[in-house]
Amino acid sequence: MHSTGLITLFAALLSVASASPASPETLERRVTHTGTATFFFQNGEPGACGQVHKDTDLIVALQTTQYDNGVFCGRTLTITDTATGKTAVGTVADECPGCNGSGSIDLSEGLFEIFAPTSQGTFPVSWHFNAE
Repeated sequence: MHSTGLITLFAALLSVASASPASPETLERRVTHTGTATFFFQNGEPGACGQVHKDTDLIVALQTTQYDNGVFCGRTLTITDTATGKTAVGTVADECPGCNGSGSIDLSEGLFEIFAPTSQGTFPVSWHFNAE
């Protein structure tokens, strides 16, 4: 009876050890980016992803390098104000060539106002891609 338990334990450990590693996309979702959040107005114009949104839509513009020619259009992000801990979800819909450094993002007016009044202008942010 004791050897049967050891064999079962060995088989369980072997199956865990031989599990396939996470895909690169899965690993990307775990990366937390940090920077500064600002806000922008759509002004009835399509964003870099090609769609027109209202200023009340919860959308995000990624810094040019992270925008990566639109590869993340339509992906959602969980955004955290690192000063207050408040979080919200936004959808990538635009590029932000004026964002100051990797990790900085531009939020629609409606999304920014979940965190702070627009008169504040900026706040420290962390964010990560959500699972698709």
